[in-house]
Amino acid sequence: MPADTDPTFTPGEQIGDYLIGKLISKGTNSSTWHATQMSVQRQVILCALDTEHSKDLALKEEFITDVRAKATVKHPLVASILEAVNEGSLCYFAMEKLTGKHLGDMHDGGWSIAPIHAARIIHDISGACHYLEGDDIATLALSPHDIFVDDQYHCRITNMAISGKLDHTTSTQDKEMIGHLIHDMVEPNQPGSTRTNALLDYMADMEREQPLSWHRINNLSGEIERQLAMPGEHGQINSATMRLNTKSVRYLYLSTSLGKILITLIILLIIGGLAYHFINREAPPEKRQITDMVHIPAGKYPGPNGIHMKMEGFWMDAHEVTIAEYAQFLEFLNELKLDMQAVYQHGDQPSDKTSHLPDDWENLYTAAKQGGIWNELKVDLNYPVVGVDWWDAYAYAEWKGRRLPTHEEWYLACSSGSDPEKLVGTGWAPVDQAAKTAQGLHGMAGNVSEWMREKTLNPADPSQPSRYMITGASYMRPKFGARAREWVENRSVRRPDLGFRTCSSRRQED
Repeated sequence: MPADTDPTFTPGEQIGDYLIGKLISKGTNSSTWHATQMSVQRQVILCALDTEHSKDLALKEEFITDVRAKATVKHPLVASILEAVNEGSLCYFAMEKLTGKHLGDMHDGGWSIAPIHAARIIHDISGACHYLEGDDIATLALSPHDIFVDDQYHCRITNMAISGKLDHTTSTQDKEMIGHLIHDMVEPNQPGSTRTNALLDYMADMEREQPLSWHRINNLSGEIERQLAMPGEHGQINSATMRLNTKSVRYLYLSTSLGKILITLIILLIIGGLAYHFINREAPPEKRQITDMVHIPAGKYPGPNGIHMKMEGFWMDAHEVTIAEYAQFLEFLNELKLDMQAVYQHGDQPSDKTSHLPDDWENLYTAAKQGGIWNELKVDLNYPVVGVDWWDAYAYAEWKGRRLPTHEEWYLACSSGSDPEKLVGTGWAPVDQAAKTAQGLHGMAGNVSEWMREKTLNPADPSQPSRYMITGASYMRPKFGARAREWVENRSVRRPDLGFRTCSSRRQED
């Protein structure tokens, strides 16, 4: 069969809503085509099972099952499945056509990439791959021509999802390929070259004892990009004390030796004052690497209502989500196009809620970066994020590939190795300095109260319908410690003592 023909489609014919274009590739049982979706006049990719195989029911079912797997992928950096058709001898699906240059063509064409742009590409790819791996979605191995890079060096990848069990060797191959490919393209002797190449070398060498996870690669590449995007500031002193009239200074200097002495003293005092200020001011605490998740083993635990409950093992954040961690989430959202920023939000989120910024975020985040004061509280990047509603907490958990805990999970985590009755409320503190349980969970009885995932009944008032819960005491409401519970009608509640943590049925590494 000639390479430019196929029995399924013919260039120029219209199949349903699609005008068939050129053949892209011919596989063993299928073919891939350029096409135009006529109703909306957009370019798409069509992949079709060859008509000669349409009567092979097993082969057809395998093709359809793979399409279903692709359709479950909901990530802004992965090509979307637009439609699937199974009518008689026609079995095909339409996929979003990605724009930009193939990373493979850029490599083969001898492109050089600045370290900041290389970090951006790695960050996008690893974010998409972490999502796929976190949802246990099996994929085919990526090729350099499955990665599309735009003019701003943001990239998206082809939807490579397939049915079946996740194979981690595919992830290993992808990391190795990307590590070698981009390493060849990074401009040498530029700011960030060493850091970027070190990350790429680590990705390419999968025989290391501790290979990097996609999540860790995503965090590291994002950190490199942020560092390179914020060069050192060299601000000039702009003080009213220094703004002396030039003529007056010249007169004093020329007229008397006393003037010279006074000017010298003024300058020395200013320099001395500035030196004292910069030497003695307290440097703001940096964002710390804090233990991420704690394993809660399967077992039978006393539940929140006094009844013992059997629970499967799960993982829970060792601490409440920090200001620094939430800021990374907001930065990620800001990088997305407007029509993609809703990808992590809950389907029932109110239409008038258009962002996930916490209350008073600008002041809180500014104070945290400076190690300053917010709402009469000392704060830095390691304190818990507050002023978030349920919708914010849900979206963050989705972004992390996790979920909010149920009240039962939250309480059973307190019960694992500890007595919740003895976990008393504590004050405002960095998340890793709040009191912890025997399992190493910080702040379960204080710091901030936390959102739970689901509605539950209030056993003290069973006549009322199920409502959403806020659990655990806070620095403002320390009474009852880990036993503190509150039912709310509205998931849009926000308070300066209300935050959250996430959990997962399996380990999610940074």
